[in-house]
Amino acid sequence: MPSRDASAALRPLPSPRSLVQDAADMIREQILEGGFQQGEHLVEARIAEQLHVSRGPVREAFKLLRAEGLLSEEPRRGTFVVSLTSDDVRAIYGLRAAIEGRAARMLASARNPDGLAQLRSLLEGIEAAVRSGDGGAVFQRDLEFHDGLCRLSGNARIHEVFVRYVPMLRALLRLDERVLPSLDEAALQHRPLVQAIEAGDPGLAARLAEDHCDRAGELIATYLDAQRRAGGER
Repeated sequence: MPSRDASAALRPLPSPRSLVQDAADMIREQILEGGFQQGEHLVEARIAEQLHVSRGPVREAFKLLRAEGLLSEEPRRGTFVVSLTSDDVRAIYGLRAAIEGRAARMLASARNPDGLAQLRSLLEGIEAAVRSGDGGAVFQRDLEFHDGLCRLSGNARIHEVFVRYVPMLRALLRLDERVLPSLDEAALQHRPLVQAIEAGDPGLAARLAEDHCDRAGELIATYLDAQRRAGGER
């Protein structure tokens, strides 16, 4: 359980944009920034009071966030921030490996100059963030790289699946920062992938994309398992 009332960090909502979307954006931000902890019970009335809105928009915002996989509803208990297990992580990253491997294969086969230039630019963005020593920027650039990989594949369905999991990926990338051995590793894992795509080697590109996702998923899953065991020993 969190040691403070995280809902106190929520600010009253401005008008006039959709109150439902505004409420969802504010709650999502608190989840992704750690204001609301995994497993925390979210009380509709309390959040509505903090946001200075009625309970209706908050109730609908909860529905949106459940669809994103960030919240869950338990009968007779209420709404909770999802607690991702190591099995959840392996499943999510297994899906990432499948779609990003396919995206990398398609990009390497097409060798579209504009797409290759954009991918190279995204890689350079990660490496520039690494040089700056800004961990938050590294992981934002990392997310942008993988989004670009899927988008530039030319397969809209692949990109749609990736976007569907972006909120959960953002939450997991916060863990990545704690489990990856160094910021440099984040950049080093992407460069061979981009080089394989630029060289027009679909098989190698797909394998590198899949391996990258599998390694990241296993690192996070192992971290969560260790946290669970440590919690059980207390």
